[in-house]
Amino acid sequence: MIDATSAAPACHRKAVVRQAWPCLAAGVLAGCSPHSAPALVLFGAYFPGWLLFAILAIVIAILARIAFGVAGLAPAVPFPLFTCLAIGILIAGAVDLMWLGN
Repeated sequence: MIDATSAAPACHRKAVVRQAWPCLAAGVLAGCSPHSAPALVLFGAYFPGWLLFAILAIVIAILARIAFGVAGLAPAVPFPLFTCLAIGILIAGAVDLMWLGN
């Protein structure tokens, strides 16, 4: 026996999906702005600011780990990966704010 109510959810799902596309498109495009993303001109090409920030944070984190090792503080640092990464992000964020003004 075929129940008439079993087809209703499929039709309802199609209608919901059809109505969700404009909302999804608006959400994806909400990050766009009339201005371009922060970029720097390095070596004759545009370089995204967030990528420079990420590379700088990683380099500073590595330098912090080396500094803790040289100073003999490496065994005393709790969660060294997160501590060094936090130091790298803080310093890179400060440099980013001072240099790019974002």
